[in-house]
Amino acid sequence: MKQLFTVGLLVLGTWAWAQTRLPNGTWEDTSLEFVLLEESIQTDGALSLCIAKQDECITNLTVGFTVRVYNQAGKEIWNSVWSGRTMDIRFKNPLPAAHKVVVEASGDFVVNTTTANRISTGQPLKLTY
Repeated sequence: MKQLFTVGLLVLGTWAWAQTRLPNGTWEDTSLEFVLLEESIQTDGALSLCIAKQDECITNLTVGFTVRVYNQAGKEIWNSVWSGRTMDIRFKNPLPAAHKVVVEASGDFVVNTTTANRISTGQPLKLTY
């Protein structure tokens, strides 16, 4: 029982540390980022992402985002918008000419799917690789 209580306190402490409540009542966490989990765009047309803090994925956060894929010459060869319901993306076809990928959130916030709270990120999350 004592261990369960300790674990509960740790979880609550982590939540308190994770985000800041602003004077206007909104939440903010400017240390969130997109993290690439797996990528096989050239061979399978697949990409797996998460929203993370300090390289640890937070599964109850979501945000809509755009994926842009560029070839070696810097020309955009694919552009798609995703709702954020899933962070595991599968394109219609593999993109063997893919050289650079840019993933950008559609807004400067994420949504906690457990509480439905918007959490400001200060600026849209962006991942380029």
